[in-house]
Amino acid sequence: MTTDDSARAHSFGAVAAAYDAGRPTFPADALNWILGPGRLQILDLGAGTGKLAQVAAALGHDVVAVDPSEEMLSVCRKLTGVDTMVGAAESIPLAPASVDAVIVGQAFHWFDHSRALPEISRVLRPHGVLGLLWNNYDTVVPWVRRLHRAMIGEDHLADEFDPMPTLLQSDLFAMVETARFRHWHDLDRNGLKQLAMSHSRVAVLTESRRDSVLDQIDGIYDSTARPPEPLRMPYFTNCYRTRPSDLANYRRTMA
Repeated sequence: MTTDDSARAHSFGAVAAAYDAGRPTFPADALNWILGPGRLQILDLGAGTGKLAQVAAALGHDVVAVDPSEEMLSVCRKLTGVDTMVGAAESIPLAPASVDAVIVGQAFHWFDHSRALPEISRVLRPHGVLGLLWNNYDTVVPWVRRLHRAMIGEDHLADEFDPMPTLLQSDLFAMVETARFRHWHDLDRNGLKQLAMSHSRVAVLTESRRDSVLDQIDGIYDSTARPPEPLRMPYFTNCYRTRPSDLANYRRTMA
């Protein structure tokens, strides 16, 4: 991780309220696809303000949310049915084989994978599941493309983290399955600005440059929204699921 990446990764605590107000939830269908039937013990890793943990709890699962940011978890603690712990993916504060599933929403790309994957494997039960989810803007829609360009920059319009190489190179996990789900997030003017503020590339800007970005966001809202109707932000959610490999389970029995 570069110095710039590290600064961005640690920027979220300062914008926890904006993150919670502006970011979308995750589709319940996506989480059902990852987890399957039954009531499970779930770790939401890199949980942030609990967007994904809240969906899991609403589906009837027992959820513990772990995040390194106390500020983000202070928002997450307001959720019903979600326990919280300060901790990192590289040093998970849970016992071995203690959860049925590890889910990660919008955070896996920030992890040190060489350290995080063994930790995830350690806390998963032998037939557990690892599920990774990312909400991505549908930039085929012209106004969404303009918004994405204002927040992220032209050079990053096509950026979309692919976890497949990381997972396939690890001997700790088996076959990886993928799925995509469509959903929408309704926003008013302030919500759209909060969404922009929640992005790490905006959070680390100087005040004058950040104000310039927010002025662009205002302009996009004025040219697109039709108040009092909310602005419907289209998303698709990329999902990945995999389970501990036979080798990982064998090593567990020998430990």
